[in-house]
Amino acid sequence: MKIEELDKYLAEHSDLLSWYVSENDRYLYVKHEADSEKEFTSIDMSKLKEIDIKQLHKKLVGCRDVDHITRVTGYFSKTSGWNKGKTGELKDRVRNGHQLGQVNQT
Repeated sequence: MKIEELDKYLAEHSDLLSWYVSENDRYLYVKHEADSEKEFTSIDMSKLKEIDIKQLHKKLVGCRDVDHITRVTGYFSKTSGWNKGKTGELKDRVRNGHQLGQVNQT
């Protein structure tokens, strides 16, 4: 891929990816925002021409294009259509009751 293609890709996915370039401009470090604990993926800039944009996307975003569905007041809805406030509520939710795998001891 060309550097212009990489620039365009990073700009188009700026809401999903954070990135920085090493001091000597040799490596590009990219991280998917959903992976809060994952290390940055390094890309050797000298080997950029060997990487296809589809390969890069698969490596960085991969199977993360999943639409989450949740049940609210008896109705199922896709969370991708929610506004900022509703997605904030979703992040703040706390599960009550039994966790998966636990056996009722009563």
